[in-house]
Amino acid sequence: MKEIQSLQGQAYDYLIEMIKDGGLEAGKIYSLNQMAKKAGVSRTPFRDAVLRLEQERYLDILPSKGFTLHSMTKEDIHETYQIRNAIESYCFKQLSLHLDTPRGQEYFLKMSKKVAMQKEIFGSTGSSEEFGRKDYEFHRSLVQYLGNESMLEIYRSFMYRMFWLNVTSFSKEGRMEDTITEHDEMLETIREQDLGKLERLLERHLLIAQDINLKLLEQRGERLPMV
Repeated sequence: MKEIQSLQGQAYDYLIEMIKDGGLEAGKIYSLNQMAKKAGVSRTPFRDAVLRLEQERYLDILPSKGFTLHSMTKEDIHETYQIRNAIESYCFKQLSLHLDTPRGQEYFLKMSKKVAMQKEIFGSTGSSEEFGRKDYEFHRSLVQYLGNESMLEIYRSFMYRMFWLNVTSFSKEGRMEDTITEHDEMLETIREQDLGKLERLLERHLLIAQDINLKLLEQRGERLPMV
């Protein structure tokens, strides 16, 4: 049983890396058997990994055909930002309330460094993927601060969905620069311990990104490729 679980984990990690690195093409149908061979595992654990990723809405299974990369719908986008707002709002408030503790200072510094890196990227390569990665790390640090493994597990399950929605939103001219300003303002409000303002800032921050993605969805059709 442990060996099967290990192989399933291997297949899962293989597919996640492909999704993260853009190794799966939107709209292309992939054979379970062929992909299992590439991953170096048998069909059963590979199929189980695909089923798990379908539940997490990273892949779509096509009966008797194989699977394809999931394209996000309007509902997926709304759900992702609702989850983010619920989790991050609580974590922001907790960090602000306990900023004077060693752990609070440690994670506040981590978040400040992520914003500094975003400024460097914006001023040099301007890469939406590099910028989006630091954006995810900024917000993830906030959730890691709380030390609640169950909450962090939920947050991580949305990791790549969050990442690609971020990257997509940063393709809009001016959004990177605005995000830096918003992050700076959030950090300052954490220092001020103004919890009401902090909640409003986060809600607005996420709503802007959500609206950008929803507008792109309207332009491209009913689904937004996660690539």
